Amino acid sequence: MISESWRRLARSRLFDIAAVMVTMSAVVLWSVRVPSRWFDFDFNHYYVGSRILLKGQNPYTTPLKAMSQELGFRFSEEYPVAGYPPSFLRLFEPLAALPPRVAFAVWVSIEIGCLVVILWLTHRLLAGKLSARGWLFVVALTICSRTVTYQLYYSQIQLLLAALVLAGYAAHRAGKHGWACLAVATAGILKFYPFILLPWFIWSSGGGVRARVYRVLGVIVFIVASVALTGPDLWRDFLQHGIPMAVGEEIGRNFHFSLPALVTNLGYASHGLRPSPAVKQWWWFIGTMTGLMVIASAYWVCVATPRDPEAQFSLLCVAMLIGTVTVQGHYFVFLVFPLTVAAIRIAARPTAAYVVCLMLLAVNCIDPPDLAFFWRHPVLYFLVGDIPLYGLLGLGVFFGYELWSHRKLTPILANG
Repeated sequence: MISESWRRLARSRLFDIAAVMVTMSAVVLWSVRVPSRWFDFDFNHYYVGSRILLKGQNPYTTPLKAMSQELGFRFSEEYPVAGYPPSFLRLFEPLAALPPRVAFAVWVSIEIGCLVVILWLTHRLLAGKLSARGWLFVVALTICSRTVTYQLYYSQIQLLLAALVLAGYAAHRAGKHGWACLAVATAGILKFYPFILLPWFIWSSGGGVRARVYRVLGVIVFIVASVALTGPDLWRDFLQHGIPMAVGEEIGRNFHFSLPALVTNLGYASHGLRPSPAVKQWWWFIGTMTGLMVIASAYWVCVATPRDPEAQFSLLCVAMLIGTVTVQGHYFVFLVFPLTVAAIRIAARPTAAYVVCLMLLAVNCIDPPDLAFFWRHPVLYFLVGDIPLYGLLGLGVFFGYELWSHRKLTPILANG
């Protein structure tokens, strides 16, 4: 157990003062550095893709280069056409009608608003368990994390998706199961991978078979309507041109912290990073199946254990990040709630091992090592660069153990 001297050190008010000062410094840094990012990734893709839609053209078959250069955006040959779904580009159209700098300011404001929603919901959902001091550290660690900094620097969509998913969980807890499914389905239609969480929201909401069938039908109607309203032809071209470009470039780099990416990267490395198309397809398949097995295992644990929605939701959020094909550091905003839950549960029964593991997770080391030595040893480079993945795996094991160690036999099994 943790010694009393460590407990006294943890209670020092100097930590509170330091947390406030560091948080204020991070906000000042945002105000200085973020405005200059208006012309860069990924805001330029959102803006130009939606602007092309406004002109009545297809952003998945029309090259982005001419408009990007005309508007003063940085263009990359790696992304010749739009790589985001039609649903998101349609949603972004009102901003694309504004001048680029104005649109960027509005988008950053939306991102910060989503961060506020995530923190507020985390506090509201854990109000009975999270002290005021604990809340201060949650806010400080979140705002100062490189995960959130990368969100703002690269104008990512993950804050919006995480806010929608956590709002869905809050609705689930409030018994508003239809709204919960709608929130998660909205996140999924914007960028697919949140759909991984949707089965849990459907079957764990109770209400019997009929209620679950109604929720499934409601989600199907929502998805079909979204595709119809945003353009079936655009979705066809997105699937044909956008996804292969956006996903294909992700593998072979070590800033993608998912298990499928690691497995695929190691497979590529075993072929000198120059595999044939057939070998590429094989390793893509193996990596994807590995990720799906992790997600399926997490669902099995949730089904086999008693209802602990907090731990189940946290486990599935972690499994989603582990099992999704591409996961960069800014995707880790989905961990604000799960990490807070883990910290509360560890604080209730602290051990040295738990505390050390939590500290390692809180470091959020999402910058791969950039040393020539590692480039000469690709396998070692990928393994060392995937430290965040190991933290995800550890967090998944923690929540799996939380659920499994408190499992009880159901009445049917007990009487069997």
